[in-house]
Amino acid sequence: MAPVGRRWRFVFPVLVGLVCAPEAFAQQPPQSGARAFETFASFIERTRRATIGQFRERAETQVRDGEAFEEMKAHVLKLYDGVTVKHSFADDAHFVDCVPRNQQPGVRSGARVSERPTRPATPPKTERPSKPPGTARTLDLTLRRGKKDTYGNEQYCPAGTIPMRRVTLDEIVRFPTLRDFLRGDKIDDGSLDDKRRQDLPGDSSSHYYARGAQFVDNLGGASWLNVWSPTVSSHRMSLSQIWVVGGEGESKQTVEGGWQVYPDKWGTDKAALFIFYTTKGYQDGCYNLDCTAFVQTANNVYLGKGFTNYSSNGGTQWVFRLQWKRNTDGNWWLFYQGPGNYIPVGYYPKSLFGTGQMASKANKIAFGGEDTGKPSAKQMGSGNKAADGWQKAAFQNRAFYIDTGGTSRWADLTKYEPDPTCYTATINNIFGSWGTYLYFGGPSCN
Repeated sequence: MAPVGRRWRFVFPVLVGLVCAPEAFAQQPPQSGARAFETFASFIERTRRATIGQFRERAETQVRDGEAFEEMKAHVLKLYDGVTVKHSFADDAHFVDCVPRNQQPGVRSGARVSERPTRPATPPKTERPSKPPGTARTLDLTLRRGKKDTYGNEQYCPAGTIPMRRVTLDEIVRFPTLRDFLRGDKIDDGSLDDKRRQDLPGDSSSHYYARGAQFVDNLGGASWLNVWSPTVSSHRMSLSQIWVVGGEGESKQTVEGGWQVYPDKWGTDKAALFIFYTTKGYQDGCYNLDCTAFVQTANNVYLGKGFTNYSSNGGTQWVFRLQWKRNTDGNWWLFYQGPGNYIPVGYYPKSLFGTGQMASKANKIAFGGEDTGKPSAKQMGSGNKAADGWQKAAFQNRAFYIDTGGTSRWADLTKYEPDPTCYTATINNIFGSWGTYLYFGGPSCN
């Protein structure tokens, strides 16, 4: 599938008049017209003055009522309360602010900044020679000095700060409530809770899967993810990710990460880098830095960023690697890898998981795809089914888990494809040059 063209889901205000201080130029919500740069100070001022009436006429607005809007507004202002930003830049369909590391939401909520993560685990040695299905090119998401946005702002955050994708009312009002925005389309259908459970999700579920899972005590895992930009149903999403899971039912806890196409969330129909967590069976949790859970340490990678390239049907395949690893102090670290070495992006603190399973270890790991849609879902992965294979189906390869002694081991995955008439997965536990790998995806599901 050729990459889907980008469309803007919202625009930013044109600067008018010189009767106010520069920080107060952008008082009004975005209107139709050219996209203008909005400083952090003017963004905060615009949020303080916002009313639900300013958003009601927008086609994408889904906010339930005035009370829900005020909760959204309070959340944004609390995220940035006391934050001082000296540098911002534009990227993709949003703005990025360089937030002092000790002022980011997770640290201000009480988490300590951990400076010394354990090193990422290295993949196991291949057990037998094999010819790889093909060679992919590696994506580089890192911010670099010297590169500038269209306004002349350097797309880089200095040491001591972290790049934070700006959380705005413009995007939150595309959801009925703040809780809907934070959790997005993340719910639990129970499909990973029981080794014997391979039936369809319940009738009320709008989630569809094609993935491989292993029930094993672990301290995390990793894979290379092949990146596409599938077409999704209205207000829905499609993703490829790693699930690290502990517990079941209402006690289920997870750390998750990968790429996701979710126009309501990211303001574009292109895939974006994301992470997510829950500590109470998807009754809580949020994406990225949208709440006070994750603590970021890297100043050259930001969550919510779009990719520079996407795989094409029959053409070049693009990949990046993610790893989750529990540190010796109990924090769950995220590592990103492009063409260079792993970068420690940040972590979910041990304290977040209380007395739950993930406070000590996970007991399941999964790799693959997920789609949502009611009454129908559209493309998962590339839009092709798993049997189409190399250069056609989406894949993850060199998938491994980290055992409780800290040793990496190739995943030994069991296939989970609740409705193979819609989306399929092909598991290859061959432990050769591609290690454990899987193809997955499909065109639609009704």
